[in-house]
Amino acid sequence: MKVMLVTPLHDPKDTRLWPPVGLGYLASAVRAAGHEAVIVDQTREYRDPASFESLLISSKPDVVGLSLYTMDLPSAAPLTAAVKRLLPGTRIVAGGPHVSASPASLFRVLPEVDYGVQAEGEAPLRMLLEAFSQGREPGKDLPGLVYRDGHETKINPPRIEHNVETYGLPAWDLIRPEPYLDLFNTGDKVLPVFFSRGCPFPCTFCAARVTSGSVLRRRSLDHIFQELHLLQDKYGVNRFVIEDEGFGTNKQFIMAFCERLKKENFKARFDFGVGLRLDQVDEELLAALKGANFHRAIALGIESGSERILKLMKKRTNIALVREKVELMDRMGFEPSGYFILGFPTETREEMEQTVKLALELPLREASFTAFQPLPGTEATQMLIDSGELPPGFDASSIMAGAVTYAPKGMSTRELQSIRRRAVLRFYMRPRILWRMLTLPGALSYVVKRFFRIFFVNNAK
Repeated sequence: MKVMLVTPLHDPKDTRLWPPVGLGYLASAVRAAGHEAVIVDQTREYRDPASFESLLISSKPDVVGLSLYTMDLPSAAPLTAAVKRLLPGTRIVAGGPHVSASPASLFRVLPEVDYGVQAEGEAPLRMLLEAFSQGREPGKDLPGLVYRDGHETKINPPRIEHNVETYGLPAWDLIRPEPYLDLFNTGDKVLPVFFSRGCPFPCTFCAARVTSGSVLRRRSLDHIFQELHLLQDKYGVNRFVIEDEGFGTNKQFIMAFCERLKKENFKARFDFGVGLRLDQVDEELLAALKGANFHRAIALGIESGSERILKLMKKRTNIALVREKVELMDRMGFEPSGYFILGFPTETREEMEQTVKLALELPLREASFTAFQPLPGTEATQMLIDSGELPPGFDASSIMAGAVTYAPKGMSTRELQSIRRRAVLRFYMRPRILWRMLTLPGALSYVVKRFFRIFFVNNAK
């Protein structure tokens, strides 16, 4: 069978290329089962409907697989409609974070989809293809399957594979990574890598546990270095962004990775793509990161300057720890930046001001002020539904990257957007930060793009 794996266009204005590594793993599973796979990333190619429809007609896939984030729903709807209109016999299978978080609504928001898959899709997709090849429809025996039973939507419990190395390596040859390599516009050849799956932390605003489970499952160092050598030898990659939540959560694993880099004399630069847990930071770890050529700019999920909000978020941290660790990183020559959330449920204007004030007081090089998003499947969103602040059938398709789609009671989304914009101005319009933007290669361009998106795109609902 021929399987076309597609990541829909998140946002027509988004031109940043980021390789679909998840589809690469699925493609490896498809090929291991003896089928043909092709990967289509609409951020990079076939961005307009006409070109995608021409591809469908010429390729005639037996199965189209979609990897969906919640923000993809507006672009996924016409895509699935086109598949059924042009190739009515082609099966459409949807997976990804949105399906894992909101499986019951799948066929309502995307009626052309035939099946959904919760959680990890490698094993279920192989089983689906086997059923299709044998001319039978899958059902209750397939883990994680979302399917129709008459007018009802049935959802099978997902199965989590504890040995993630059984999935092999992503099919980088099908991802075709060359156009993605200049991600940071610095001259480095950059690609993201994932060392683990699952997240053991209970942050109430995050959907990571929903999509990949609460058990952290790491790859071995041997398996990791097999991929690093492949990417460096074949594609010339000299900078890797470690994108999984698990890497920055365990000091001993980070130390072992740094030691392996030294032992192999592996020459490359490394970035923490999703940050570093503050409770893991100490002088020994920071010294090891320096010796292993980790980028000095490391993002930290600080999130709030309010102790009450941090407890509601279940961050397992406090303001004193934040100050101590950020100042330690600064003293040791690192360039910490902070992720902050504004507009968390029940948050007051005074608590948002505490967050902005903390960002200004800390020795941060950059700060990201993001409006809280009621992501499907998260504890915070369920709390809003239980309290009646959001309806049980909350339309998650309104969620878009960078948009303000929710504000706490007593506040409009426009006011929250205004608070966010003022926070950005207050942080970046200081002489020290302005000078850094003007002198650091690539920094000015990056911040200008963010400013344009925040200040000149009407993204308050």
